[in-house]
Amino acid sequence: MTDTPPLPNRLKTEIHEALRQWYAAKEPPINHLSGLILVQNMRQQKGGHVLAAKRYFINEVLLEGLEQLGLQQLEGAQILRKRFLDKKSAKVVAQELELTEYVVKHRQKTALKDLTKTVWELECAARKARITTQKSSLEAKHYTAVFGIEELSDRLRDLLLKDDSPWVVTLVGLGGIGKTTLANYTVRRVIEHLHYHDVVWLTISDFNVQERPFPAVTPKQTFDKLILQLSRKLLPTLPNQTSTEERLTQVQQLLKSRPYLIIIDDLELRSDTAYLISQLVNVAQPSRFLLTSRTPPADHVGSQTICLPELGEADSLTLIRHYAREIGFHQAAEAKKEELLPIYELVGGNPYTLKQLVSLAKERPLQSLLTSLQERPLENGKEIYLHILEQTWLTLSDDAKAVLAVMPLAADGGMDPEQIAALSRLPDERLWPAINELIGRSLLEVRSSTIWERFYGIHRLTELFIRSLLHSDVSG
Repeated sequence: MTDTPPLPNRLKTEIHEALRQWYAAKEPPINHLSGLILVQNMRQQKGGHVLAAKRYFINEVLLEGLEQLGLQQLEGAQILRKRFLDKKSAKVVAQELELTEYVVKHRQKTALKDLTKTVWELECAARKARITTQKSSLEAKHYTAVFGIEELSDRLRDLLLKDDSPWVVTLVGLGGIGKTTLANYTVRRVIEHLHYHDVVWLTISDFNVQERPFPAVTPKQTFDKLILQLSRKLLPTLPNQTSTEERLTQVQQLLKSRPYLIIIDDLELRSDTAYLISQLVNVAQPSRFLLTSRTPPADHVGSQTICLPELGEADSLTLIRHYAREIGFHQAAEAKKEELLPIYELVGGNPYTLKQLVSLAKERPLQSLLTSLQERPLENGKEIYLHILEQTWLTLSDDAKAVLAVMPLAADGGMDPEQIAALSRLPDERLWPAINELIGRSLLEVRSSTIWERFYGIHRLTELFIRSLLHSDVSG
């Protein structure tokens, strides 16, 4: 999407018609004016639920356009106001402005063109602001480039821009395979189309993980937690004591009144995913849900699953070189194919595992690392990753270990530096080097950020390792 999209062909005609029908009782037809972001914003500014005709909000937008036009073309704005808002004839306007009737009509046409251009410039600014706002609601990007997912991203984008089923799309793959990256990358592309009124990103794995020493959470409880989080995002004025049933009703009404895109990241249990899909299909339409899950859900009407494979050899080697260049590991960045190929042949094309191994290889000889991995009976990608983390842990500074040890306590949106400092008991002069060290090793992620604040989190596999490490220390 360009910064200044071309004017819609009929916009000038529709603005002219809206001016002519300024006081008409009947509702205006569905056209470009009805779909303007400016009109949507005006409705929200006036209260959102105010009982007013669509024409009222269109008129308010045109008034704003006339005010902006008047700053540059005072006479043109005056002519349009007198002709359409004051309902005066061209002859009367000519007398009031001491012009001929012919000149008034000619300048009216020019003013109408200028008003159309002004309204469209305001609309483009509003579109750009909404795109920026929607992107800021996503989880922060953990990548600087993507590899091997372009075709999958195109397929996912097309599904998310459809006006019909599927209403729930699930990305499925092993931990570290790139589900969150694919979702984040593609949703940013979708946002450019302004297909959705708003976009919400939620991570709900923190309360349904089997490995934690807590009572098992049922799929129904997972769904209730989701509705609670969603209602707090979309309906922040709801009282805290509002029941789950009432929250569900309110959320469902909102999601069916206009299209929202809701991303639910990092589901783990097959039972959770299956139950959520069965419930979310009823809540959606025209809104849509995008899930990321480690286990494929059962087929369900109104839903579709996309499975993420590991990266192929070429993409894996490209990723290795790119990441090595990012962390200043120049030997690996410039290595020949035959030197890097053993990494791919041993650990496969899991992006997160590849990055961790490259990061560790910067600190320790690669051949000994590969040998130690070959000597262990590793059954799956998670086992390989956890073994790599065991070796990585040994190469971290004590302060970095202290920070990493408290990160499993982070909430969904992450933990801010003040919380990390309080829990790790590190002063600023030791905290920030530790944070930078972990970010440089791809062990700490920026979950969300603004110009004034940062929130940090860790990958789910990293969290599993830290929890198992702390549990073994307690047990020992």
